[in-house]
Formats: sequence, structure tokens, C-alpha cells
Amino acid sequence: MNRILILSKNILAEQEIQKKLQGLNYEVYCSVSLIDYCKQKNNVFEFIKLFNYVILSDSICESEVSYLVPLMKEHSLIVIREVGAETSEVEQQSLEEGRIDAIISNNESNDDLRECLSRLENLTMQTEERSVNTWERDINQLQILFEVLHRLSQIEAKILTILISSGNQVVKREDICEQVWQKEVSKSHLVYLSSAISRIKNKFKQAGFENVAIYTLWGKGYIIDQKLLHQIKTDSTLTQIVSKYNI
Repeated sequence: MNRILILSKNILAEQEIQKKLQGLNYEVYCSVSLIDYCKQKNNVFEFIKLFNYVILSDSICESEVSYLVPLMKEHSLIVIREVGAETSEVEQQSLEEGRIDAIISNNESNDDLRECLSRLENLTMQTEERSVNTWERDINQLQILFEVLHRLSQIEAKILTILISSGNQVVKREDICEQVWQKEVSKSHLVYLSSAISRIKNKFKQAGFENVAIYTLWGKGYIIDQKLLHQIKTDSTLTQIVSKYNI
């Protein structure tokens, strides 16, 4: 079972997120005192290393986050920043520069929370398992990709192409709509985009692709699975299939 450490200035304020995480079968420990122990450089890191993820509550100020993040990273924890209703510019920059691994809201839905943690878990597994991918497994994945790419509609393929072109960058929903429909973004475009993203994910899932093809980042947009991106970009035939949808 994956373990999650929540660092907060108010344990009671974390009851809702803790309940949701436990409902997703995560073992959760919430602490206030560990923040001070870390600042004092007391010997708490053997305990911290028992966890896979650390969530830094929105009750912790940015100066403390700046101090805590390198300590967590030093011990190979995945760092998640909890925010209020809006993401600050500092938090967005931290995400883009890789200082933190994800941002969640304090009223995150169960589905979004599950998807966020799944994305982080998959990224971690990809890093750890790069050296164990066999030739047979790669061939099987290529067959899956051929099948799915040929089953995408034209708009679905355009959306996927935009995400491929963006590499490891998150693409805003509005930016995708503008590129696909070449006109001012409307509510119907955004609704259709959400539906199309869901269809793309399902087609990869039904074909047996082992990861989520596209990840949704709360308040940010979408990012393509990095393993999928690598497989497409390193195979000339797959690249040719998606290149015809460049816009």
C-alpha cells in the first residue's frame, strides 16, 4: 500500500482530503510537528523515507515550502502542493520547473485525485523500469499504438498531435480548442474537447495500453503520457501517422 504524508499547520483542515485518500486505499499520516523537526534538522528523515508521497498543505507558506521541498526531494519523495481555489504564479512556476511534482486543490474530486496520483505513480514506475523493458514488450506496445492511431477520428488525432508537439508541457484547454477549431473558444468547444479526451483515453485503454494516455492536471490542462510520447517519436512509422494531422 502506498503511504502519503501530509504536512500541515492544521490537522483538522486536512480531514476531508485525508478521508478521500483513504477511500482510494492510501495509508495517510498527517503531521504538524514534523515541519518544525525538519527545520531543526532533527533526525526525522528515516521516518519520512517510509512514505511515497508528501502533500504540502495550503496552510504552509511559500517560504516554508521552498525550504521543505529540497529536503523531501533529497529522500526521493514525490512532492504534491495543495492549493486553495486558485494556483499562484509561484506554485505554477514550481510545477513547470519540476520543484514540485503536482498540484491539487483542497476540494479535489475523488476522480481527479485518483488520476493525479495515478499519473505520478506511472511516471515513477517509468523511471524505475526503463532498464527492464524487453524487446517483446516494446513490439507489443507498438502494435497497440498502430491499432489505436488508426482508430482515432480526425479531431481526436489533431488533439493528440497537439499534445505530442507540446512534449512534457501542459497544454491549456483553451489553447487546444483554438488550434483545433481555428476560431474563438466557446463553451461547446470545451465540452466537446472533454468528451474527445475521454474517447482517446478509452481507445488506448481498450487496446491494452498500460498507462493513461493523457493526464488531466487540475486548473492547468492536459499532458500526454511521456512513455507514449517517447514511443511515437522514436518510431518513424508512428511519427508519419500522426504527422498528417499537423495543424
